[in-house]
Amino acid sequence: SKTVKLIKCFCGCSDMTVEEVQRIYTLTNDVHQTLLDTDATRLLHRYLEQKRAGDKKEVEQYLDIYEKCAEYLQETQRTFTQDEIDELVDLGLPYDLEQDLTRRTLNGQRSEINLGLYRIQGKCRNEIQASSDFQDFRNAILDKMRRVPK
Repeated sequence: SKTVKLIKCFCGCSDMTVEEVQRIYTLTNDVHQTLLDTDATRLLHRYLEQKRAGDKKEVEQYLDIYEKCAEYLQETQRTFTQDEIDELVDLGLPYDLEQDLTRRTLNGQRSEINLGLYRIQGKCRNEIQASSDFQDFRNAILDKMRRVPK
């Protein structure tokens, strides 16, 4: 029987297979692909939490905002109001994006609101991609793979 090699996750919990870690590492070539993948995003969250001292870092805020927007984009039946905007603001949404989304929400068209949410996600993606934390995350995964006995 083939033994499955497991790798510890960043938080020390759920063991991951080498294949899974390699799959996620490949995804991290592209922030967009990483964020579309639930497991990869969860791993990034854990990594950032583990590195955090005190308040959430900006990159974590962008990750939270990105995910909240994804949630809103999926809930097509939900009425989008100031409450949703406030929720994003609480997560750290930058002022210019808040203004843009408020304008779109007042317009009331769901397609306009969705465009605003996609815009915010794009901004978050760029910020995450540009952060040294994301680069460190990639390197940390690489380190894990290097330590696996062949």
